[in-house]
Amino acid sequence: MNMTNVSTTDISGLVNAVRQVSRNQETLGNQQVVLHNDMSAMQRNQDSTQRELLDLKSQFVEYVRRDELRQNLQLAQVQILEVRGELNDKFGKFAEVRELATGTLQALDAGIVSHGAIRDLSEELMLRTPGYWLAPALIAVASWIRDEPELAAKAIGEALRRDNDKASLFFALVLRRQQRDRATAAWVRQYAARQDPAKLSREFVVVLDAVSTGAFGREAKPMLLEQMSEWYGRLGQDQDTVDRQVERWAKMIDTMRRPADARYELLPVLSPTWPQLKDLLEGATVHGAAEEMLRTTFEGPVPQSRDLHERVDGILDNLVRDFDAEEAPFRKREAELQAIVDAQGDHDLARKKMTAEDPLHEQTVDFLTLLSNAALHGDRAGASAGTQRFTLALARDWLVQGAGRLEAANIAAMPSRVELRAEGWTGWVDGDTDEQRLVGSLSEHIDRETAKAVSEVRMSGAAQAAAVCGGLALLVALLSAVGGASGFALFLLFVAAALGVWAAFDVRALPARRAEIRRKGDQRRVAAVVRLRGAIAELVDLRGEWQQEIAKADSLRTFAEGLTATAFVAIAPDQPRGA
Repeated sequence: MNMTNVSTTDISGLVNAVRQVSRNQETLGNQQVVLHNDMSAMQRNQDSTQRELLDLKSQFVEYVRRDELRQNLQLAQVQILEVRGELNDKFGKFAEVRELATGTLQALDAGIVSHGAIRDLSEELMLRTPGYWLAPALIAVASWIRDEPELAAKAIGEALRRDNDKASLFFALVLRRQQRDRATAAWVRQYAARQDPAKLSREFVVVLDAVSTGAFGREAKPMLLEQMSEWYGRLGQDQDTVDRQVERWAKMIDTMRRPADARYELLPVLSPTWPQLKDLLEGATVHGAAEEMLRTTFEGPVPQSRDLHERVDGILDNLVRDFDAEEAPFRKREAELQAIVDAQGDHDLARKKMTAEDPLHEQTVDFLTLLSNAALHGDRAGASAGTQRFTLALARDWLVQGAGRLEAANIAAMPSRVELRAEGWTGWVDGDTDEQRLVGSLSEHIDRETAKAVSEVRMSGAAQAAAVCGGLALLVALLSAVGGASGFALFLLFVAAALGVWAAFDVRALPARRAEIRRKGDQRRVAAVVRLRGAIAELVDLRGEWQQEIAKADSLRTFAEGLTATAFVAIAPDQPRGA
């Protein structure tokens, strides 16, 4: 009787225990669902954190870059002051002589300064600037005016000894102010005879200025035009020399790139081909920018004084203010530092600029390079607006060829197909691509990944072990019942039931988990398809914009080929048109 009561009590306890296990399993299942949701939220938070970390990294890199640029800029600003101070210490006296040059001529015209005062000042400056050509040249002018031929001859000889080319041009321009055309032509002829078209000095820009502005007389101008035409034709036979000019113009035109429109947002994210597409689109914009530059340069008349003295004085200013050979290293260093300042501390950008302007800092260049210097960097080369037009027209063939090289390279580099990547999928867009097919391919890819994720949602290892153990417990319980061990059999039935409930609850949670994966897969597919369609639309827009920009190369070519150099040679104020 006691055994029966004990067994009943034990069975009742076992039943309650099974019920408690069932409730615990249900609670555990709910906790698993909550845990799954928490894990999903954690994954989203991880993605958000990763994006924020990438943003912080980008901001840090940008901060470091800005700090580096700031330090570079500050250092360049300090160093450029040091270089200018050294220039002033070593060559400041040259500036005094330069200030005196055209002022002397204008004072003599006005008749308000005595000849003796001018000569005395010139002689004083000559003593203070040994070796500088301009000081004896001014003494020669003063001696001419005072009718002192012996002193004038000595001063001329000294000026020519110090710098034959600049002194010859100076005397030619001074004589041209007095409309002594034959004497002017004699000095110009002497100057031209000494020139090697493969090694022209910087001051030859003054000759271009005098020709283009009509400052030279009826004898000197045609002689120089003929001489330059012969040089142009001779050097034009040297293909290496021409190729250097064409390459230089191509590099210059390529600097006129305009940035790609900010409306392209999806292509940069989805296409590994974007950097190439962006480079080609920006490269295609140079043709329109170059034509705009040309039209602006040639727009409107060049302001020309009708007074011969004013025209000549402007050219004289350019001649005497041009720095001399010994100043060149300091001037180049100043230009390098100024390039860094202009680039706001960006050494790479400054280096590219200086590389493009290297010929400007050479002591001697060939005639074709000198034309390019005047055309490309008129203000830096000392050329007037009229001279820049004249040299641009002379250099038109190199400009056209340089632009043509850029056009051909751009067209050849345009990829025949563009790669797109999204959600682990890769596709290609070419001329025969069907957008719907690409969308279908991406959708199938995401659906396959979703189906694979769903198929991997199975019973956990613990639940599978519980099911196996529960089955074994049930089998042993049956055998124990047959053998008469009913108490042990009931205990094993309890264990089997508990394990079965655990496994059943895990199985019952599988559909919800699979449904959640399918729901997220659908969201992922819809978002990816929207982004893919947007990227394809942007690609269509980009190709259309590229075609419009590259087509402007024909317009640039037509405009440039219509330029004629002789149309930009002015008539001297004291000569009739056609002289």
